[in-house]
Amino acid sequence: MSKSVSNKRINIMTSCDDNYAKLIPVQLLSIADNLIKCNFDVPIGYEIHFYLFYSRVSEEKISCIRSYCNTLGIEFHQVFIADATPYAELASKGGKWTYEAYFSIECQRYLPAEVDRILYIDAADILIIGDIGEYYFTDFEDCSIIVTCSQYKFDANGGLTAIESDDLYNDELFPRILRGIFNSGSYVINVNKMRNENQSLNDYIALKKALENIYPDKEEIYFGDQGLLAAANVGDIRYYAYPEIKNLWFQPYNFCIWFFDRATEICGGNPWYIPRILHFAGGMKPWQLTSKNESELKPGQWPFYKIYKLYANQIPKSVLEQMNR
Repeated sequence: MSKSVSNKRINIMTSCDDNYAKLIPVQLLSIADNLIKCNFDVPIGYEIHFYLFYSRVSEEKISCIRSYCNTLGIEFHQVFIADATPYAELASKGGKWTYEAYFSIECQRYLPAEVDRILYIDAADILIIGDIGEYYFTDFEDCSIIVTCSQYKFDANGGLTAIESDDLYNDELFPRILRGIFNSGSYVINVNKMRNENQSLNDYIALKKALENIYPDKEEIYFGDQGLLAAANVGDIRYYAYPEIKNLWFQPYNFCIWFFDRATEICGGNPWYIPRILHFAGGMKPWQLTSKNESELKPGQWPFYKIYKLYANQIPKSVLEQMNR
């Protein structure tokens, strides 16, 4: 890994409803601990700006998050979405996710001009557990987003290659695209490009209507925001560390807990790299873990749940009380 770049600004956004907002302080502590100072209180040098997009979070929780950010040295920005109706329309065909998951789609409309890129992370079940500078500052190569690839296809020689825009017309690959060719728990957005190309929410609403015409009888057409984002941006995606590394299990900046479903057969039970962004996806959520269900964890998972537990136990009692009202 390359060393941190001092005095660089990192913008991070998330979006959620009131229920998940109460879990954001744990994320914030992990961000401060790994991007502003390390565990030995040695300054890393990043200037962190945290943007919370919301429409259904109480002002009491917003106030508490702002105060806690100040304590941690994080610049907090609240972004209120007054009219969530179009996002609810998108969510209606995306499965179980609430409409807040789609707020990143038009983030450039609400972000200040100085924000040229931003890291999106899912609320609550993402922790920053290492330096993310190498990922965050990756060259977009004129793409709209930088992602962790989660699906490949076979090329003419039987090797692996990325799914591209022409595959939208492939009857076999198109449904896979709608399931998501990357995991949307963590990705970097090219805000400048979105502004310059006038990308807007209307583009996604038009895509959703086109997909409804293709699948008129399906209640769920795409797999949440990641399926819709994949269909809209395929061919305009920068896959992190690709093509140097063609491996579904290489996910240091979106390390999903479901990795351990395949870890034993793939690499002997543990990843061969150090995760930097931890995503509790595809398994038990860390706040659901109790002494009674610890036995349900798969081999190798416990150390990552322990990281979450350590951070959760450091949240001040006053913050917990205010966030749980």
